[in-house]
Amino acid sequence: MKNIKAMTILGLLALTAVTAWAQVQSPQDFLGFKVGADRKLADMNQIITYFQQLDKASGRVLVQEVGKTTEGNPFIVAYITSEKNHADLEKYRKIQQTLADPRTISDSQAEEMISQGRAIVMINCSIHATEVGASQMSLQLAYDLATKNDPRTQRILDNVILLLTPMHNPDGTQMVVDWYRKHLGTKYEGGRMPWLYHKYVGHDNNRDWFMFTQKETQLTIKVHNEWHPQVIVDMHQMGSTGARLFVPPFVDPYEPNIDPILRQQVAMMGTFMASELTAQGKAGVVHSQRYDAWTPARAYHHYHGGIRILTEAASARIATPIDIPFERLQSSVKEESVKMPLPWKGGSWTLGDIVAYDYAAAWAALTNAAGLRENWVRNYYRIFKNAVNRSEAPYAYVVPSQQRDLGTAIKMLNVLKMGGVEVHQAHQAFSADGHEYTAGSFIVYLTQPFGGFAKTMLEIQVYPEIREVPGGPLKTPYDVVGHTLPLLMGVEAVKIEKSFSAKTQKLDTITKPAGRIFPQNETSGYVWGYSSNDDMVALNRLTKQDFQVLWTAEELVLNGKNYAAGTMLIKKQAGLDAALQKIVQDLHVTFQGLTEIPSMKQYSLVHPRVGLYKSWSASMDEGWTRFVLEQFEFDYQSITDRDIRKGGLDKAYDVIILPDMGSRTILNGVSENAVPPEYAGGIGEIGAKNLKDFIQKGGTLITLNGAAEFALKNLHLGVENKAAALNRKDFFIPGSLLKVVNDVSHPIAYGYSRDAAVFFRRSPIFVVGEGHSVVSYPAHSLLSGWVTGEEHLSNQSAVVDVPFDQGKVILIGFPALYRSQSHGSFRYLFNAIYYGASH
Repeated sequence: MKNIKAMTILGLLALTAVTAWAQVQSPQDFLGFKVGADRKLADMNQIITYFQQLDKASGRVLVQEVGKTTEGNPFIVAYITSEKNHADLEKYRKIQQTLADPRTISDSQAEEMISQGRAIVMINCSIHATEVGASQMSLQLAYDLATKNDPRTQRILDNVILLLTPMHNPDGTQMVVDWYRKHLGTKYEGGRMPWLYHKYVGHDNNRDWFMFTQKETQLTIKVHNEWHPQVIVDMHQMGSTGARLFVPPFVDPYEPNIDPILRQQVAMMGTFMASELTAQGKAGVVHSQRYDAWTPARAYHHYHGGIRILTEAASARIATPIDIPFERLQSSVKEESVKMPLPWKGGSWTLGDIVAYDYAAAWAALTNAAGLRENWVRNYYRIFKNAVNRSEAPYAYVVPSQQRDLGTAIKMLNVLKMGGVEVHQAHQAFSADGHEYTAGSFIVYLTQPFGGFAKTMLEIQVYPEIREVPGGPLKTPYDVVGHTLPLLMGVEAVKIEKSFSAKTQKLDTITKPAGRIFPQNETSGYVWGYSSNDDMVALNRLTKQDFQVLWTAEELVLNGKNYAAGTMLIKKQAGLDAALQKIVQDLHVTFQGLTEIPSMKQYSLVHPRVGLYKSWSASMDEGWTRFVLEQFEFDYQSITDRDIRKGGLDKAYDVIILPDMGSRTILNGVSENAVPPEYAGGIGEIGAKNLKDFIQKGGTLITLNGAAEFALKNLHLGVENKAAALNRKDFFIPGSLLKVVNDVSHPIAYGYSRDAAVFFRRSPIFVVGEGHSVVSYPAHSLLSGWVTGEEHLSNQSAVVDVPFDQGKVILIGFPALYRSQSHGSFRYLFNAIYYGASH
C-alpha cells in the first residue's frame, strides 16, 4: 500500500508539473508564426515580452534587466537552470568567484567547491543585428529548456546554469526588423539599411571587448564578471556561399597569454559541436578555418577563465530565403575534408535553416557542459591557479604618477580594472629594475587571477610570421594585430622584469585628481599648458560660452616656467572665474593666473562649426567619430549627400570632416538597386565642386585615413599616396602601432612631444609635393604588431596641411580615433578642428 500511495503522489506531482509547463505559451502561439518562418521576424519588444512571460510562467527561467542600451531600451539576460539550482543561485555564483581566485582557498577546499559547482554557459545572440538567426532561435531554446522534461534536458538543467542574452544589440534588432518589414514585397526586401545597426559603431560592436566603450559591452561585462562563465557561445552569421556553419578550433595564431588548457578546451568543444551537428545530418559544418584567436578585442573571455566559441552560420537575406546552386559555392567547401567531412550540396537556404543550425549548436554546447560539468569547473580552477602561480618575467608594469596626460592614464587603468585586473598604488617611493619611482605611482602585478589580460593589454605585440607554405608569402592576419594600450592611449607604462618591494595599497576605485586654479593678486587672465585630452574638453567648454581663448604660436616663459607653442591663454572676462571653478571639479586641468597677457604671435580660437559627413553607405568610422566628438564635448552637425549637393557650406561650417571612406563611395554612394532612391547616390560631381568652393572661401576640409583618396583625386593636390601603387605582398599593415615624428611647432601637433605612436590600418603614405608635413614616419617605425615593407614608410608623411586658396585641406593619414581606443592620437583631429576654425 505504501508503494502504491507513493507512486500515486509521484504521479500527481508529475501531472502537476506537466500542467504547469503546459501554461507556458510556445513562441509559435505567442508570435503567431513558427520561429524561423520565411519572411517572419520577432522584434525587440516581442522578444523582451516573451522572455518576461517565461519568467512569470516557469520556475526555471529568471529574466533580469541588466540596464539600458545606448538608445535607452532594456538589455535583458535570462538565467535558465533547474528550480533547485535557482534556489541556490547566489551560492553557485560565489563558488565561481571563489574558484577564480585560488589565493583565497586550499586545493582541498577547491575540490569541495568543484564537486558542488555548476558549469556556467553564456550564449550571446546576434550582436550584429542583421545576423538575425540567433536572436530568433533564443525564443525556442528558452521555451524548450523551460518546458521539456526528458533526461537530456533535465541533465542540462541540473548541471548547467545558462546565461542567455537573447539580443546582444536590442537597438539594432528593432532597427533591422522595422526596415525588413517596411520593405517586404519590394525589390529592397532583405536588403541593407542605409544607417548603422547601432547608434555609433555598427559591425564594430564586437571589437569593443577590451576598451568597453559602448553601453551594451559594459552591461555584458557586468554579467560576465559576476559569473565568469566557463563557456561563452558567441553566435554570428557570415556570407552565403561558404560553409553552413563555422565552429572552432580556431586557426593559428592564438594570442600567447591564453592558457593552454583553455586552447584545448576550445578545440574540444568546437569539434564536439561539429560532430553533433554532423550526426544530425546537418551538412556543411566546418572548423579550423579562417578565424584566429589573436586579438582580445573579440575574445575578452579567453583571459577570464572561459572559452569563446564563435559560431558563424551562413546567411539568407535576413528572413527571405535564397537559392544557392552548388556551382556558386566556394571551392573550399565543395569537397570532403578533415575540416568538413559532410559538405553541403547547395539548394534553398532559409532563416529556418539558420535557426535549426544555431539551435543544434547551442544544444550541443549545453550537452557537453552538462556531461563534463566537473571537468569544466576543475579546469576553470586550474586556469586561475596557473595565473596566480606564474613565476616568469615580467613581474609587473609600473605606470608612473607623472604623466603627460594623467587623466588618460587613469582612464587606461580603469579599463584594466573593468577587466578584473588588480591595480596597486605606491605609498612611498620605490626602486624597480634599477629605476626610482615616486610615491603615487601605479603598479600592476602580473601574478594575479587576470594577470594575463593585463599583460596582453600592456605589452608589445610581436605577431608571428606564419606562411601558407614554406618559403611562401606571409599569411594575412584575420584582424588587427597591435593592441598595446599604453601606445594606443599615449600613456607611459614601464615593464619591470624582476621582483621588487614596495609599500602599496590595492585600489578599489581610481579617480583622477581635480584640477587646480592658481590666481594672482591682480589676475588679468590665465594660462594652461595644453598636453592632455582634458585640456581640450576645457577649451570646448570655454568657447561654447563665448570666452575669448588664445592659442600661442610660439614658446613663452611665464613666471620662470617654460610653455610650449600651443599653450592656452584666456583673458579675464565676466563669469570666467565661475566657469573655471566648474571645469576643475571634473577635469584635471591647471589654470595659472597671470598679471598680464603676453603679446606674441597667437591664434584666436572660436567655437568651431563642425560638419561631419554622413554617407548612406553606413560608415562605421563616421559612427565612431560621432561617438568620440560627443565624449569630448565637440558640437557638430551631420551632413548628408543632399546637404553637400545643395551647396552654401561656408555659411554653416568652418570645418568639414570626411570619415574613413573610399573616394568612390563618397562620390557615388549606394546604388538605387540596393536602397530606396532617397538614400541612393553620393555627393556626386556637384557635391565635389561644392566642397572645393567651401575650401576656396576659407573653409577647412579634414580627411581621415582612406578619405584622403577623395581629396587627392578631386582637388588635385600636390600630394601623392605612395601606398596606392604598392601591392599587398610588398606592403601590408593589418592594424599595427607605428612610431611617428611630430613637427611640434605646427598647430596640428600642439601638445605632443616629438615622438608619438599612431595606429595604422589600410592607411595612405603621403609623399608631399606641396603643403606642410606635420607628422612623418622615421626609418624604423614598427612599435607593436606586424609590418611588411616597413621601408616604404621611411621619411614619408602621415599628416599634411595643404593651403588651398583661402582655406586648407588637412590630410590625417591614419585612423586617429580608431574604435575610440587610440586616445593618444585623438588630439591630431581635435587640433585640426580648432586650427581649421581659428584666426
